[in-house]
Amino acid sequence: MTLRPPDPVADADDYYEMNLDPDMHTWTGNRVVRSVAEAQSELERFAAMEDVSTWMIVDNPTGRVVGRFFLCIEERDGARVAGEGNRIARAFWRKGHNREARNLLFPYVFGDLQADRYETGAWEGNTNSLRSIESYGFRWEREEQKWNEKHGKMMAMQYYVLSKDEWGLLQQGHNRSAGTIHVVPITLARGEGNDGHDSADGYTER
Repeated sequence: MTLRPPDPVADADDYYEMNLDPDMHTWTGNRVVRSVAEAQSELERFAAMEDVSTWMIVDNPTGRVVGRFFLCIEERDGARVAGEGNRIARAFWRKGHNREARNLLFPYVFGDLQADRYETGAWEGNTNSLRSIESYGFRWEREEQKWNEKHGKMMAMQYYVLSKDEWGLLQQGHNRSAGTIHVVPITLARGEGNDGHDSADGYTER
């Protein structure tokens, strides 16, 4: 697979088709795009964000866009902290694309961006996401009660973290990813608690 910046015109059809699946929106805060033109507009908005970088997840055998990854980085309490938001089309759940994407992003986050921590999270009822996050080596850090607009009630958001040192230990004996990442420019976010899923359109992960 390849991680690359969005091409709003070329990617609009695949992105629209991916978002037609209602299960893609169960645990996210985004609105559902209603046309290819709206999909293109949304991708243009993503590409224009300065403090959130967006990568499209491309399946190399087919050349199709099958997901996207958000990344945000900020200085908080003397540490450089990365946050994320991502989604994968249902047909590619549990096919390894999300794992490959993270394996490409970890060296970039901890190496090029010099992050001290990498944070992620999922709603308590999003069992697939929680299990997936834990399988990458993230450790549970805290729970916060937050309003879930889609479900119309207060729910528990589970937050996880992976430190640079913890990631280094996980890499011992592991082979480097064979995928490709094209660097997307990113600037430090302003304010506290700003991560990929808060800055953009919600978080889901499979």
